[in-house]
Amino acid sequence: MALRVAVLGQLPETLLAQLSELALSLDLTILPQATTVPGAQQALSAPVPDIAVVGSSFTDGSAYAFLRALPPGDRPVGLVCVGSRDEEAVVAFELQATDFVLLPAPSARLLEAVSRARQQVLQLALLRTADELQRLLSEAGAAGGVDLSALFSARTGHGQVLAPDGLGANGEGARRRRAVGGTATGTLIASSPWRAPSRVTADRSGRARDGADEAILDLTQEDGGRAGSEARPLRVLVREGRRTRFVPLAEVDWFEADGNYIRVHTAGEKFRTRGTITAIESALDPRQFVRIHRRIVVNMDRVREMTPLPGGDGLLVLGDGATLRLSRTYRSRVR
Repeated sequence: MALRVAVLGQLPETLLAQLSELALSLDLTILPQATTVPGAQQALSAPVPDIAVVGSSFTDGSAYAFLRALPPGDRPVGLVCVGSRDEEAVVAFELQATDFVLLPAPSARLLEAVSRARQQVLQLALLRTADELQRLLSEAGAAGGVDLSALFSARTGHGQVLAPDGLGANGEGARRRRAVGGTATGTLIASSPWRAPSRVTADRSGRARDGADEAILDLTQEDGGRAGSEARPLRVLVREGRRTRFVPLAEVDWFEADGNYIRVHTAGEKFRTRGTITAIESALDPRQFVRIHRRIVVNMDRVREMTPLPGGDGLLVLGDGATLRLSRTYRSRVR
């Protein structure tokens, strides 16, 4: 069955045309565009659409403010926000959007964003199916036996399950695509669904607390974009041309200064964005992110071993085998 896509807010005609072209290839049903708040309320009435493509504003108000006021259960699972300003990406992140598309955008970029939202919906459906199967297995086990093949065929009409393309730990960047499945003689495997960004932050003592907006590290600002914020950032904002991504800090191996830019090394990928080492030092926990060179700040959770070198320098070996030089000037910071 085709997934239902709501179109909310004022969006360029070119983007609407691109969205219509995607409908057939991605098996989507595009609902009529809603450009007003009452229209959006009607579009999201039960049954709630699977995906929403949302512009930043209605003719009578802010689309982002409208979404923020909705209970989580009334929002579509897949949420693609569209805007013409970089600052809107941060708002989209706070709304726990699947993706943010900066306008003007090529059709390939919209395809990527909508495909990701579709994948999120299918993965959640798969997880729910797996949960239901587990419940049936438990009930059948209590009754003294179970035929997995019969149970699964009864629920899906097939003898195996194919998961949607798996999402890698690097979020919007690296996608590790594979199908997983099981039969009557094997094991039913359900890949975990994409998890929306956590709204857990930290208080002054560093303890996590719920219910507050998560701080974001913006390297283009000297204070890391955290003026007035007491929370430790959990993600770093990376701008690649007209594209904005949020990279989890827990997945960052090291930061490297490159002139007026910062290279963010994470899980085999490199992102280049404007920024300074000073912004990193001032914003991050110095116990975890340590400066080891005038150009490098490393995530100590990634360091596997340290070897002293002649002259007082050192060599750090990371978990993936990468090596970084530890300058003697900063050696005392590494414990």
